[in-house]
Amino acid sequence: MTRSRSPLPRSLGAVFTTQQARAAGVSAQRLRAGDITTLSRGLYSRVGTVPSPSDVALALAKGKPRIVVCGPTAAEIWGLPLPSSLAMARGAAAHFSCETARTSSRLVRWHERSHAADETVETRGVRLTHRVRTWCDLAGMVSVDQLVHVADHLLRWPREIFEGRAEPYASRAGLELAIARWGRPWTAQLREALALARIGSDSPAETSLRLGLRRAGLPDPSLNEEIWDGDERLGEPDLHWEQWKVCVEHEGPTHLDREQQAKDIARTERRTNAGWIEVRTTAVDLRHGAARASRRTAEALRRHGWNGE
Repeated sequence: MTRSRSPLPRSLGAVFTTQQARAAGVSAQRLRAGDITTLSRGLYSRVGTVPSPSDVALALAKGKPRIVVCGPTAAEIWGLPLPSSLAMARGAAAHFSCETARTSSRLVRWHERSHAADETVETRGVRLTHRVRTWCDLAGMVSVDQLVHVADHLLRWPREIFEGRAEPYASRAGLELAIARWGRPWTAQLREALALARIGSDSPAETSLRLGLRRAGLPDPSLNEEIWDGDERLGEPDLHWEQWKVCVEHEGPTHLDREQQAKDIARTERRTNAGWIEVRTTAVDLRHGAARASRRTAEALRRHGWNGE
């Protein structure tokens, strides 16, 4: 009679080391079972999962303060908005920095670098570059617009009731200081991104929309601020122009919920009754530098008196 294998302890993550497995009571024989994949010497994953760089980083750097998770892997752990080519890139290498040179591999990319104490934070048992330092490190890997996405994320004031925090992750002055300290050789790109960053964008899609409208020559909008019709509150549009009573709402995945759709329809009716034009955009409108969104928004603004200047 074949003896069934014992389930792996829940304390082990998607990726784990030999030492972590042994500490959890997993024997060397159990590590050779068919439900475990050997990624490299001393590093394993559960069958059926394709590890992300952060999975590898959380396993290899746990309890090792001399190793610092950095670059796109730190950004992934922090939840910074990254392009699809970097965000949760399954099979991509995890980025680490260390004071001494080490050999990179398919799973791990080493950077020979030391970090001052104020550049790193310990979270989930690993050391990683803090959010602002990580933003600077991304400058050589992503476009200026993508740096703006991250800067907007760091600068935005959170909605405490939903996010459990009351302060932004960074201030504009803090980002300026970071560029001066850590920006080289990408100082120009970081400064350009910071000049384009605004407080108020709640998502990368909203940032892309705002940048597209700006490059199309539209006036700067207010971002996620309340609008009113007398004593009646009309919500907080993603972007709006009070002078012309035009607003834009970007319809992301959360707006597919039936209850949310009903709320959106009622809100649109209130705004229309108050004399506002509401432009609703989707991912299609953001293609080609938000060209379609820019055209539709410009038409709405002209209908309410904007003369194109």
